[in-house]
Amino acid sequence: MKNLILTACVVLLSISLIQAQEKKGESSKQEKLHIKIKDSAKPDVYVDGKKFDFPIDLLDVNKIESVSVLKGDKAIKEFNAKNGVVIIVTKKKVVETVISQVKIKGYGTEEKAPMIIINGEKSNQEILKKLSPDDIESITVLKDEKAMEKYNATNGVIIVTTKKGKKK
Repeated sequence: MKNLILTACVVLLSISLIQAQEKKGESSKQEKLHIKIKDSAKPDVYVDGKKFDFPIDLLDVNKIESVSVLKGDKAIKEFNAKNGVVIIVTKKKVVETVISQVKIKGYGTEEKAPMIIINGEKSNQEILKKLSPDDIESITVLKDEKAMEKYNATNGVIIVTTKKGKKK
């Protein structure tokens, strides 16, 4: 009887070890985020505080730190979302400081440089280099006849509108 119980324990232990190894091999595959939603309700999804209007499958599961769900009165009060809210917080990486570099090709001297206009005022490339990409609303480049007609600039014009300049 002891031999029978011992043999059964060894067999069960080996089966569980084999299953654990199979599951470990499967976990190396990239998992997808699965959120089960009622057919009639589609909650708002926020990733790091910003509304996410894309399919949630686009998120990398390995970069998610936490997922919270708000529903009922709390979702309506905080987000005005009657179908609830899914709040996803991603893992924060050390943000590298990147200095914006604007390189203008095709000229070697200041005489051949294009005219630079920032928020409607004539400027230079040094001020343009100091602008943060986060502060820029739009950049428009005019060349050839359009630049000559409007600004009398033979080498073109770079027109930069900042977010603050747009509000004015």
